[in-house]
Amino acid sequence: MGGGSGMSEPQNVIFLYDGSLQGLLCCVFEAVSGRMLPLNIQPEQTASPTLFETCFIETDPTHAARVARSVSRKIGPRARQLVGHVFLSCAPKKELLILRFLLRGWEEGPRICNMLGHPDVAPLIDAEKHLLNEAHLLKGFLRFSDYGGILGAVIGPKNEVLPLLAGHFCQRLGNEEFMIWDKTHKVALYWHDKKAQYFGMEQFTPPPAGAAEQQYRRMWKRFYDTIAIPQRRNPSLRQNLCPKRYWAYMHEMEGES
Repeated sequence: MGGGSGMSEPQNVIFLYDGSLQGLLCCVFEAVSGRMLPLNIQPEQTASPTLFETCFIETDPTHAARVARSVSRKIGPRARQLVGHVFLSCAPKKELLILRFLLRGWEEGPRICNMLGHPDVAPLIDAEKHLLNEAHLLKGFLRFSDYGGILGAVIGPKNEVLPLLAGHFCQRLGNEEFMIWDKTHKVALYWHDKKAQYFGMEQFTPPPAGAAEQQYRRMWKRFYDTIAIPQRRNPSLRQNLCPKRYWAYMHEMEGES
């Protein structure tokens, strides 16, 4: 794969793909091989209506693997990691950001990852930071409930953080059976018999909490309230460290406003 010389001006065409990382890498392959910088790249299932020409790029594992190898070899493993992280982020036009970064990376080589102020790099660093910060917070804020021997949790993240949470919870709860449902992206992580599975899930209505689960929640809420120091109550600091958008999924925050 080569750089993006002669591709600085976007063409009036929008690439559509299947929404997978492999599919996006095939869009990169098409852009480079056809020397065509698209106006935008969007998943077909969520693409907005447009007056511009659209072109659906088929997912070809061979093309995707070729791009991935080229990224690792010519730009470096850090670039490949960054691309993977940004793909999971909620950054606007993230696909186009990734394409521009890779085109620049093939010209600059591994040093591109240290050019933090470059307009083709800075947005990716910001997107990655937002993703990793949200994943870090959810490792502490995620709350499981016991539903007849199966642990269940619901999250509503902005980014697709489940792949980043999987290793943490599968290691900590390795002997348990659990499911984490990402309400935002309609996908669930299921851990059973030492194996992790991801599957689409449009809706999930947790069963009513049993008596034991309700007791655990009351005990956890009591512990949370007991360790608080009334004289040092600081609602604004608490909201800064634990944003309100997480509260709906935290048992100890029930009744808080």
